Amino acid sequence: MAADSLAILFGSVARVKLLRFFLFNPTKEFSFDEISRRARLVRRTARTEMNALERAGVILRKQITVEKESGKGKKRIQGFVLNKDFPQLDSLQKFFFETAPIDGKTLVKHLRKAGAIDLIVAAGVFVKEFDQRLDVLLAMKKLNTNKIQTAIRGLESEIGIEIRFAALETEDLLYRVGMYDKLTRDVFDYPHKILVDKVGVRDELHKP
Repeated sequence: MAADSLAILFGSVARVKLLRFFLFNPTKEFSFDEISRRARLVRRTARTEMNALERAGVILRKQITVEKESGKGKKRIQGFVLNKDFPQLDSLQKFFFETAPIDGKTLVKHLRKAGAIDLIVAAGVFVKEFDQRLDVLLAMKKLNTNKIQTAIRGLESEIGIEIRFAALETEDLLYRVGMYDKLTRDVFDYPHKILVDKVGVRDELHKP
């Protein structure tokens, strides 16, 4: 289903973005500023659409603890969280996941714009594991950070949510896999899909 069709069904593109944002981050709490920034919405639009979602019972207000702007200490502010008791939550999550362009083909298409990639692993939101630490792990012989970030931002714009990713040089990745490094174990010890593997990571993972 096209994004325009979803916008018609759900009232606006902004509402679709916010629904995806909360549905794909079901256990996390967010401040209003973080929500508007990560969903890439102007504050007035975000406020209007969040009020609508709150009236519908999809999200709830909640006091949360955040870092102070000075970086010294914390403070309590009003935040927002997905309502886990919303009656149609499971159906809504399934629908939005299946209608979002969240698949291996789309991921690989965007990341290839960053150059020659040796490894792409899809995890997190790409395998319906919304609480995992990372959504994407990738490796290149020589990292081009700017191109990688541009590719990820393009993917985020298409999907409507922020992508958590880690980019490593191939040599570093192989070392970390061999050493059972925490970063790589947080991906490979949980549900994931290896989409591109030009350096034999699959074989390395299955070594006794």
